[in-house]
Amino acid sequence: MTKELSFATASDHQTSPAGTMTLMTAAGYSRADIHMHTNLGDGWASPAQVIKEARRRGLRLIAITDHDHLEGAWRVAELLAREQALGSDGDAQEAATPLELVIGVEVTTRDGHLLGLFVDKPPRAQRPAEEAIDEIKAQGGLVVVPHPFGRLVPSLSRARIEELLSKGYCIDALEMYNPSPANASQRHMVRLANQEWQLAEVGGSDAHFWQHIGVAYTLFPGQSAEELRQAILLRRATPGGQEVPTPRLPLGVYVAQCAWSWLVDPPRRAWRARRNHQNHRGVVVR
Repeated sequence: MTKELSFATASDHQTSPAGTMTLMTAAGYSRADIHMHTNLGDGWASPAQVIKEARRRGLRLIAITDHDHLEGAWRVAELLAREQALGSDGDAQEAATPLELVIGVEVTTRDGHLLGLFVDKPPRAQRPAEEAIDEIKAQGGLVVVPHPFGRLVPSLSRARIEELLSKGYCIDALEMYNPSPANASQRHMVRLANQEWQLAEVGGSDAHFWQHIGVAYTLFPGQSAEELRQAILLRRATPGGQEVPTPRLPLGVYVAQCAWSWLVDPPRRAWRARRNHQNHRGVVVR
């Protein structure tokens, strides 16, 4: 049996006869998965698959955080808006399940990755973390450090986080719970450091496959995106989830996804950045 952690309230899984997984949550609280990727980025889940699995897992909110662009988030927003306007031709029970989207991005800085939540445009990539934070906050967004101290993916170190805080830069939360290997090995050290920093703590699956959506989450009082925002700002949010993603996928699947992430997605991101830069200058790039 997979161990599930929740740092605030006990929870369990139930599966209905129709096969919809319900995440049992304390009354008045909801679950949000605020870190996941689509196949418009380096993930392998389509926007439609993301919506379907988020509902199956009983999530109330999701944030799409593809690397350095918002196209996956916009596509999910379009699908949700179309459902609302026209109704869904899929399973009526799933279509009726409320699901709210937070537009997000995982921006690549020179110091490691940062999550920007509640944003309208992605910060410029490959800039110092200070600039990314300024661009996120200028939009009224929240700054979250994903997989802090991680060694397998670009991550902010303890020294860099302390430097940013000492300079007065606003970090709204640490991703305390992320079941990927990039985070799991450092979780204890991050928790010890945050005893000093006293930053809000959140959880996100960092899912690149639909099977992993919702295996880590942020528990918050309320239901809406604005209530999630306030819970993070007031440090009333709580991270939780499973110790490892389930189900475990074949090794070859992970290898293929890593190859896609390292070899295919970066050129696509560079092309998007060039296109957006040229379009802002009035030159259409196709």
